[in-house]
Amino acid sequence: MMELTTRVEALAEPLLKERVMELVDLEVTRLGRKLLVRLFVDLVEGGITVEDCAELNRELSRLLDVEDFIAESYILEVSSPGLNRRLRKPRDFQRFLQAKVKVETGEKIQGRRRFRGLLIAADDSQITLQVNGESVVIPLGGIVRANLEYEFDK
Repeated sequence: MMELTTRVEALAEPLLKERVMELVDLEVTRLGRKLLVRLFVDLVEGGITVEDCAELNRELSRLLDVEDFIAESYILEVSSPGLNRRLRKPRDFQRFLQAKVKVETGEKIQGRRRFRGLLIAADDSQITLQVNGESVVIPLGGIVRANLEYEFDK
């Protein structure tokens, strides 16, 4: 499925670029007998609308039909990243400095793999979280999953 993910991403990239959008995440999973191809996209500046997602879905669907490299039945879904947006690239972390995040690592750091805290620094190789008043440095290569943690007003 990795090859399929790579091909869908390559097909979507020019469409995203012309709309000044970015691919936040791309998932290909099985949903019963069909594949679910799900793209999470956002505008580079500002917030994305439902109409933006619908338009991209129509265009990408046409391209996928022309290229015809998905051999089985599939569902294409284009969505905003939502409140708990996934963070993957260095620029994602840099964009959301001072935000609350949840991070899961492959290896233990300071005796644990899961962290929730304030993202206080980020560069091309690592991030720094403030967790319970302490700084925790996490190499980007060690992150399995990272998301924004939206907090509703209490």
